Amino acid sequence: SLISAYVEYPMASSRMMSARVSPPLGRLHGAKPALVSRPGRVAPPVRASAAQRGRGSTDDYVVTLVNISVTPGNEEGFVAHSVDNATNSVEEPDNRRFDVLQDLDDPSKFALLEVYSTSEGNDAHRDLPHSKAWREGVKDWMAEKRTWSVYKPVYPWAGLWGTAAASRRAKDGVQQPVQAAFLTLDKDGATAGAKAAAEDTKQITHVHVTCKPGTEDEFIEACLANAASSVLEPDNLRFDVLRHRDEPNKFMLVEVYATSEGPVAHKATPHYNEWRTTVEPFMQEPRRARKFRAVFPTDPAAWKMTLNDN
Repeated sequence: SLISAYVEYPMASSRMMSARVSPPLGRLHGAKPALVSRPGRVAPPVRASAAQRGRGSTDDYVVTLVNISVTPGNEEGFVAHSVDNATNSVEEPDNRRFDVLQDLDDPSKFALLEVYSTSEGNDAHRDLPHSKAWREGVKDWMAEKRTWSVYKPVYPWAGLWGTAAASRRAKDGVQQPVQAAFLTLDKDGATAGAKAAAEDTKQITHVHVTCKPGTEDEFIEACLANAASSVLEPDNLRFDVLRHRDEPNKFMLVEVYATSEGPVAHKATPHYNEWRTTVEPFMQEPRRARKFRAVFPTDPAAWKMTLNDN
């Protein structure tokens, strides 16, 4: 049987497209359809529940991408300090994600993706003991000065930023404020991440995009349709769309799949091909992709987009 999920779908042009993911599959009414991974089918309309509409917004969210180069030979020590820092960081009340990633092409390069639901939480993080201990522990291993970029979420929306800590607590049998619900079209897909639990097969890609000024709203609209369908693919764990805070024509897509088959299948879907065709005229320069392995979190359940209570 199919799993129902309720998702709010705000469009970049201030229009609202609502759709309800629920069997039987139907047709969108009004707005342009978001195609799903099944050939010939479209994502049914999605209507947000009252509970989800009351979960606030992501206006105050702060997403920071930190790029780090470590002197060769110190990768293992850097990983140990970073995992300790991340494990404590996801316990912070305003934290939504704290990803530690290692570049597949150059193992001496890492990326941290830190997501906080408030600027206060983001700022407070730097003064906490585990953050200070991390900076002190890794400072002598920096091959060059760390760089960072700040983004604002476009997708997922508020209510769909379940935390790594929440996933861990659920696994340990501790009640979550809101039960995590995996968004997927098919029953087997609800546990897609379980296939990678014993062995890390995750495929993590950051796609960096620069749009021609003036095309940002159209690009966002196309990305929302693509992302909302991509998270329904059985092998998908995340499909985040982020907008650069200071350079609004720059975006980053965070695509995470449970296995290597996931990205291949994704590129064969109608919604991906519709997105690619639609956004091609908006590109100011070729898109750039970086591929990573997950240092933290490693549990696929901690990556899957889940419900949260704020």
